[in-house]
Amino acid sequence: MSGLAIEAIGVKKEFGGKSKSPFTKAQVVKALRGVDFRIKVGENYCLLGPNGAGKTTFIRCILGLLKAEGSVRVLDHIMPDERNKIISSIGYMPQELSLYPDLSVKETMHFFGRIFGLRNQERKDSVKKLLNFFLLKQWKDSRVENLSGGMKRRLSLACTLVHNPKLLILDEPTIGVDPTLRLTFWDYFKELNEQGITIITTTHVMDEAEKSRLIGFMREGKLIAEGTYQDLRTKVPGKRKLVVETDLESSKNLADIIHTKCACQTQSKGFKLEVFYDDESIIDEILSQIREHTNIHSIQTVLPNLEDTFIYFSKSSKEVQEN
Repeated sequence: MSGLAIEAIGVKKEFGGKSKSPFTKAQVVKALRGVDFRIKVGENYCLLGPNGAGKTTFIRCILGLLKAEGSVRVLDHIMPDERNKIISSIGYMPQELSLYPDLSVKETMHFFGRIFGLRNQERKDSVKKLLNFFLLKQWKDSRVENLSGGMKRRLSLACTLVHNPKLLILDEPTIGVDPTLRLTFWDYFKELNEQGITIITTTHVMDEAEKSRLIGFMREGKLIAEGTYQDLRTKVPGKRKLVVETDLESSKNLADIIHTKCACQTQSKGFKLEVFYDDESIIDEILSQIREHTNIHSIQTVLPNLEDTFIYFSKSSKEVQEN
């Protein structure tokens, strides 16, 4: 093994281009515009982007469900040519539920277990464990068509995990799931990752992406930035805030002094002084000015949130394309 779970180089995918009418020109949609993507075995990675960014198309190219320009290797196998050699090592949960309406919950899970080659007792143990974890035990004999949307989502995830895959790919896994179970899902993903399973998720929900170790921003078919949440937001200029708690019951006068001497925006909030800055090199000067007038009890630095970070990289990417 190379140590890489996935290595994708220059992946491009277009749709359209053929028109049934000789009088109209079919529109070509460039879904992926040269994506380079590498993640190590055991990684926990989230692709974050709005609908239409290319996340699902890219996932399908990784899985060998779509043939694209460029090269893709998954678990040291070329995709899609060698897909059948590793299919039993991959768990994939698509956005669209792929369940049989006339089967019961339990029958569905056993069906997927058989597809992936689980032996009888191994399959029974796995199904029992997942029925309990996803709170599906009392509905194990219910037909899939009678389940709610959220319960179908639970069942779909359980089927994805029934064969204990090495690589887990989850495309918008919490659509239609209630908030409490949504948090449980993400805690479970983290637990699975800690057990050594490589996990890739896609989402357009900011707080979900923060739960993964690495985040990749997708926009208009391109991977525009990736890294840890902390690393990404430290690259965003501006929108930094220093919150300093002092002895002063009202810090308004001090705010005015800092604003004048350090050329930065300030705001007074009782005992707390908020200072907005772009250049970290002025922090020492800010603190020095505050200490000349009062004692400092606590200091907190507030960095841009994930939404601010995504917007920054999106604008930067657009400007590069236009130039």
